[in-house]
Amino acid sequence: MRRPIRLVTVALALLAPVLRAQQTEAPKDTIAEARRLRDAGAYAAAAGLLAPYVSAHPEDPGTARMAALMSYWSKDVASARATYETVLGNHPDDADVRLEFARFLVDLGQASRARQVIVPVAENGDRDLPATRQAITLLATLDYWRGDFSSARRAFISALRADSADTAARRQLREIEVVSASWVRVGGSGWHDDQPLNRATTELEGGWFASPVTPLGVRVTSTRFSHDDVAETVSRAEASFATFLPGPRLDISAAAGVLTRTFGESSDWTGRASLGFRLPRNVVLEGSYERAPYTNTTASLETPVITRTAAATLRWRAPSGWMGNATASREAFDDDNSITTGYAWLLAPLLHRSGGDLHVGYSFAAQAAEHSRFVPRLGKANLPPGPPQGEVAGFYYPYYTPRDLRVHSALASATARPSPRWSLTANGSWGVHVRDDAPVLIAVSNPPNASIVRAYYPRDFTPWNLRGAIEGAATDAVRLALTAEHGTGAYYAFTTVGVRLTYTFIAAARRRADRY
Repeated sequence: MRRPIRLVTVALALLAPVLRAQQTEAPKDTIAEARRLRDAGAYAAAAGLLAPYVSAHPEDPGTARMAALMSYWSKDVASARATYETVLGNHPDDADVRLEFARFLVDLGQASRARQVIVPVAENGDRDLPATRQAITLLATLDYWRGDFSSARRAFISALRADSADTAARRQLREIEVVSASWVRVGGSGWHDDQPLNRATTELEGGWFASPVTPLGVRVTSTRFSHDDVAETVSRAEASFATFLPGPRLDISAAAGVLTRTFGESSDWTGRASLGFRLPRNVVLEGSYERAPYTNTTASLETPVITRTAAATLRWRAPSGWMGNATASREAFDDDNSITTGYAWLLAPLLHRSGGDLHVGYSFAAQAAEHSRFVPRLGKANLPPGPPQGEVAGFYYPYYTPRDLRVHSALASATARPSPRWSLTANGSWGVHVRDDAPVLIAVSNPPNASIVRAYYPRDFTPWNLRGAIEGAATDAVRLALTAEHGTGAYYAFTTVGVRLTYTFIAAARRRADRY
């Protein structure tokens, strides 16, 4: 009985090295098979094959990274995220793990977590290590994507000084220099409506950047108005400032200017300011205030009108192509009157591609003035004596005042990009259900004379507008825009055309980027 036992013991001793060798070779076979599956495009199968090995070998970060990558490529984001988090917990000092995990998070748009993961590698103090330089570039990219161009520029320059062959850093530094390049613009536009009122505008603008997030601008315009053989001119000069604070994600802008008129008080001032908060999920909340001249009616060219408008706007732009906007505003006038407006629209993408977009949507607007400014065209003193004459011709003096206006509209927008340099855009709206209280003036008996009474009646009408634009780059530095629009509203129908030519100092911007 003892002899068989001794034989078994000897056999096991002889087989032990073989068994150990097989156990050692098994992982190598697993990894080799996973690589074969990866090369064949079977990413899910490779991830499934590697999962047990990764669980059994927490000391192997390289294979864990491969397993996470296979899960990601097979669109199993949750498994990939869990694997990266586990391997980072097991190997917190592994720079390669942190770099790869941070890039994964950047792809998912999780910038805050990516920054937490990569900062220890970027701040280890050894700029000669490739991993450190890659981490600095990745941090700069995160700053760039969140709009902190100033911090991103400094980091890209630091990365290029450590490694001038860092193509990613140089490419993005060039992009920052180009978008913050100085520019000049000239343009002109013409307008005609059936009040009738015509106007022709010429403009000159220029801007430069005090920092990559702080543009300063100057704009000069001159508009010539003509109606009923009367010609007037309004000229404006304005200086503007804007900046972005990445910490609170706050956009700030302000402008101030002067204007001159050939009617009424010859000079006045203008101003505007806004604060915008960039909220999560591509939402922006903005508040604004503006003091500006009103010149939309023929009467406003006889009696100068200044408006003070306070507005709050909520904007949404999703990467999928959905867009929305909601605005509430109050426009105050010097005669203790005001107009309150509410407006909202939503556009849904039917087509959202690199070559073009097609959107359809809906909008709703409501508008009402506190007091009406619809008055007799000839004045009450010119009412002829005798019996009432019925309806009296009237007009808005000196500005348009709607009453209980409600507009439901269908929207459509299409953009085609036949080349990377050029785009063609057409958009329009059609009032599908529109109603307001329209004013009418009636002469009534009030012996010994007659008096004029303002009354209202419910009115249905169909406002619509259509706008087209061609925009593009004739060269790297020269951009051209041509626009045209026609529309009808509650008060008048109009047609306008415009042209704008912009020159950007691209060459100088690129030279600045190539110095490093």
